[in-house]
Parts: sequence; C-alpha cells; structure tokens
Amino acid sequence: MFNRNRRIVVSLNSVINKPHQLKQHQFKRRQLIPLTDVLLWRIDSGVVRTLTKNEEENTITLGFWGQGDIVGQPLFPSYSYQVECLTIVEASILPRSYLYTQEVMLSHIQRTQELLRIIHSRKIELRLLRLLKWLTNRFGNQLPDGQILDMRLTHQELAEIIGTSRVTVTRLLNQFEKEKKIGWSHNNCLIIFNQ
Repeated sequence: MFNRNRRIVVSLNSVINKPHQLKQHQFKRRQLIPLTDVLLWRIDSGVVRTLTKNEEENTITLGFWGQGDIVGQPLFPSYSYQVECLTIVEASILPRSYLYTQEVMLSHIQRTQELLRIIHSRKIELRLLRLLKWLTNRFGNQLPDGQILDMRLTHQELAEIIGTSRVTVTRLLNQFEKEKKIGWSHNNCLIIFNQ
C-alpha cells in the first residue's frame, strides 16, 4: 500500500465497531477510506476516486465514485488500491453477508469504460475537456448557464488522470477559460459553461 504525507489515514479499528449494522462514517477531503480484503463500502454522499501505482510509482486513477456506488478491495482483488475522498464523504460499511451483484459489477465496468474512452482521446486538449465535462455531468450541479463541480482536483491530479504534465493542464485550463468554455466560482469551483 502507498501513502502520501498530505493524506489522512484512518485506523480501521476506529471505523469498524459493529460490522453487522450499517453505520455511516464521515471522511474529510483527501482522507483515505480504510480497506481490507473483505471490506466493502457504500458511498452515501460525496465523491471518491480509486487509485493505484504502477511499477514506476506513478499514480493511476482507476475511477470516480459517488452516491450509491460500492468500493472496496474485493472488487479489485488482483492489486492493491486506495480510495481517496475528493469531497467530504459519508460512507457505510456493508455487512459481510452482502453479496455484490451483477449490477454493481456492471456499474464498475461502465464507469471504467467511460473513463478509458476519455483518456484514450488522441488530443490532450480533448482528453482534458471531456474529463471535465464527464465529471461535471456525473457529480456537478446545474446552473442557469452551465454546471458547477464542487470537487477540487489539482492540476497535477488532472495531469495524472489524462497522462500529461501539470504545465500542459495549467496552459489548457487557461486556454479554456479564455475561450469561455470554463470559469471559476467565487470559491474556486469549476464551472463548465453551456456551449
């Protein structure tokens, strides 16, 4: 398993006290949700991303998950991964008797395919714009002139997701802003304008 110093890790013992009940737990932005080989979490509110590292120790984003989605190591048993909170998150531990269904697996496959389609766009400009639109469609809120995403990803994280440099992401975000494709709210949330 890997950690970054800026992330807060919660002890599993502080989270699991009555596994037979669906107890809701709250996690802060950038906090890691604790995982074991048998533990599944249902995201009740907020947004998380699942990530792993490759052989070169580069971060690989596996997916983004929100309300109603199920995450946990049993869904990815062949490699270790982490669940990082991108917003304040409320999540419930599913009982050991919970059998994840075809519906859960199909949801994971669909979301993964959507993300793969985006990150395999040939032009980096399209990759970034499609990623931002996909995130706002999935997790954003409607505004009269577009959608707002109340989830902050750093330029470096966006670069890691689409396979480019932080400098390129910064340049493209500035370009999109000049082209009136995106904007920023008073509290620095991303706005994707209707085109």
